[in-house]
Amino acid sequence: MSWMKMTGYADKFSVHPGDTIKFYVNCDGPSEYQAEIVKMIHADTNPRGPGFIEEKIDAAVNGTYKGMKQEIYSGSYGFVPDKPQFCVESVTLQCWIWPTTPKTHPKYWKHGAQGLVTKWCDGKGYGLFINEDGCVEFRINDQVITTGAPLRDHAWHFVAASFDAETGEAVLYHEPQVVYALDPEIPPVSATLSTKLAYVPGSPTVIAGYCGAVTDSPLAKASVPQGVLIKGHYNGKIDSPRICNRALTRLEIETMKLGAKPGLTERRNSGPTGKLSEAIVASWDFGDGINTLIGKDKGPYLFHATIVNCPTRAMTGYNWEGQIFDWKGAPEQYGAIHFHDDDIDDARWQVSFEWSVPKGTSSKFYAAKLTTKDGDEDYIPFWVVPRVGEETAKIAFMVPTISYMAYANEHLANNAGGAELLVYRVPIMQQQNMFLSEHREYGGSIYDTHTDGSGLCLSSRLRPILSIRPKYDHFLAQAPWQYPADLHMIYWLEKKGYDYDVITDEDVSYDGLARLENYNVVISGSHPEHNSGPQLDALHNYMQRGGRFMYMGADGWYWVHSYHPAYDKQGRGIVTEMRRCESGIRTWRADPGEYYHQGTGELGGMWRFRGRYLHTIAGTGMSSEGFDISTYYSRTPESNDARVSWAFEGINYDEKLGNFGLVGGGAAGTELDIVDTMLGSPPHTLVVATSAGRHTEGYLLVMEDYGFNQQGLDGTQHPRVRSDIAYHETPNGGAAFAFSSIAFCGSLPWNNGDNNISTLVGNVLNRFMKDGPLPMPEPAAIMHRGRADYDQPMNKARK
Repeated sequence: MSWMKMTGYADKFSVHPGDTIKFYVNCDGPSEYQAEIVKMIHADTNPRGPGFIEEKIDAAVNGTYKGMKQEIYSGSYGFVPDKPQFCVESVTLQCWIWPTTPKTHPKYWKHGAQGLVTKWCDGKGYGLFINEDGCVEFRINDQVITTGAPLRDHAWHFVAASFDAETGEAVLYHEPQVVYALDPEIPPVSATLSTKLAYVPGSPTVIAGYCGAVTDSPLAKASVPQGVLIKGHYNGKIDSPRICNRALTRLEIETMKLGAKPGLTERRNSGPTGKLSEAIVASWDFGDGINTLIGKDKGPYLFHATIVNCPTRAMTGYNWEGQIFDWKGAPEQYGAIHFHDDDIDDARWQVSFEWSVPKGTSSKFYAAKLTTKDGDEDYIPFWVVPRVGEETAKIAFMVPTISYMAYANEHLANNAGGAELLVYRVPIMQQQNMFLSEHREYGGSIYDTHTDGSGLCLSSRLRPILSIRPKYDHFLAQAPWQYPADLHMIYWLEKKGYDYDVITDEDVSYDGLARLENYNVVISGSHPEHNSGPQLDALHNYMQRGGRFMYMGADGWYWVHSYHPAYDKQGRGIVTEMRRCESGIRTWRADPGEYYHQGTGELGGMWRFRGRYLHTIAGTGMSSEGFDISTYYSRTPESNDARVSWAFEGINYDEKLGNFGLVGGGAAGTELDIVDTMLGSPPHTLVVATSAGRHTEGYLLVMEDYGFNQQGLDGTQHPRVRSDIAYHETPNGGAAFAFSSIAFCGSLPWNNGDNNISTLVGNVLNRFMKDGPLPMPEPAAIMHRGRADYDQPMNKARK
């Protein structure tokens, strides 16, 4: 059975009862399909567990629908709609470029000439291009001149060209910013052309591509501008593109620099004066409006370019001096946009069907289940979330959708060399992995690199995300990961009969404390790794006011994320951004000067290096990871402390806690957290159980915890390679219980929820969900300790 003949997505992750959610479906073959709304309960098909469980919902939208082929037009660019001022007789083009794939590689599905600055379509118009041999070329209609000198990748070049309609003379310039000792000289290239400029009606002016066709094809409805197919997507940075309506000399090109002298603010961006200024058609300054989807035109006509598919901005330009590293401090040095041929911010499909969620619909995990008579299948997950003030339970499960988006459509299993060394086995691919390798237009994850090798730092949810699916096993764990793994917890809540609401971290980011304060207890997902600042603020404030937090996973609050504000008018949480900086477990690293987010302007990287630690909230934080097998916990003497002994009622002291599970065979595995007072764990935190001494050499200490590579950093030797189950009280009768392992929730469904992990979690939840403040111990009874007080007992546990 193949899932891949149908793919789809929704316009929202979370929807309120009484609101409408829209679904977009692509059918590559099936003429019709059946859609039905289902409640998701358990998504893991492992035969050792309860199996796959869904519950059909009686919904008005359930029915049969006609299949429709829908295309994704990935690749970023800027454009200005067809304007008469661009339809010139003579022309000069210029820009700075930093190409990343000047000679396009045939292994990628997009190859051929790359457009730089173009008003060219179907052999008519003008444009600067990079040809298949990696050389700059200038096109006037169907006539071409080229330098024949290949561009150096990842280096700045000034390129310009002019065409004089009266004489037919065309001149092309390619000037590297840095010239090395043995570099050949690249003189200007000139030719006399026998042609007059002509134009295809409706063709736009394009930056980082060119107009492939103006068409009324139904499949082009998803293109931008609609009915115009953009081709020749450029990989690399472009800075200061400019178009003039006459042929300028090289000296005139050099003087076409906008901006006034410092202090003359009233004349800022006034540009050159006299006859030279009259030549300007458009002059774009990408250092202005970095947090927008607009390329600002500082020319006289204000032909601002619409930026499509969210390329990477806040990038160092050709004039970056290496002194200011925050783009907000020197935006004029950040006038570059890095375009990619696989950027995607919105599939822009037509609506296939929509569901008006009835009032009173319970807040749970849901999905639109799509099937055909031939056995094709797909699920489009979403969550019904109560409005603020209309909560229906004392318990809230906080879905880590930001982390889902960070891993969305990841290609690591296919792209990462040496995956076998990482997971200590041959990784098994899912159908989704193979499909995504062939369909790069679906975009990748923030763990991937673009086709040009640069890091992917933006992720959108307005596209099919095939990794957020039930029945999906991730190659790292060879088990459910994130979305299907979080359903281990949902199964347990359903099995035990708890009333609970579902909220998302997106809701918390936008609604703040109001989203949390009416719940007695908030439960995290199994892997809330990626988080926004407003979400952290809300959770911290909730805890300080007496809220209770059950941290069900590990590697939480690790990376700084932000939502791109340019999309907020479309809806909340559409595009999220993350920059990987100088530390942390990372598959790529941002270049110097490019650590700050383009959307919010905040410093990216790890929350740890912003002075914010999960330890301060949950009591534990990330220490190690490994992906071969999971293990179990042993109780510590502190589990008998009267402050926390209630959590172990029904569990013998010598029992192995979680020596079973659906993720690696145990409760302690994949990624692990520990108590560390130097990183913010409250000094009164109790370590009630630990996995110290039971991990393999496949588990390694996180790199931010050591200064240089050495032996002894693995699970058989290093004391910090462990998981600590921990408890601490918070002000005003609140508390936090940290279970500190991604694999932990995978033990809950074991034996249909009848096991000691289930007993432990049940004891904690039953206490945390009660009304009123929790009983607080006398301060004198609390022992305050430092890091050594935790690590030394762990060393002993290993012996």
